[in-house]
Amino acid sequence: MIKDDIELNLKNNLEIYFLEVINESNMHNTPDGAESHFKITVVSDFFEEMRAVQRHQKIYQILSEEMKKIHAIAIHPFTRNEWKDISGDDLKSPNCLGGENAEQ
Repeated sequence: MIKDDIELNLKNNLEIYFLEVINESNMHNTPDGAESHFKITVVSDFFEEMRAVQRHQKIYQILSEEMKKIHAIAIHPFTRNEWKDISGDDLKSPNCLGGENAEQ
């Protein structure tokens, strides 16, 4: 599946902190099961010091084979700090409050 290939190639080529690949083909005039339109949100500190166009170019480079098979792609690349500002999520797991750490 193209979605799986997108995820694998991005994970293999960027140090990913968060990745979401959504097949939006169903929102377009496409047959059932189509894989032609995708939205990608990717969070990686690899994007530090890069302009938006450079971030997109890097993703296009990584996904060069997949780009031959799809019609449209929306890319939302962020650093961890940018993602935290946008989502309020600092991407860290919360401390465990169960077991010995539970409040008495």
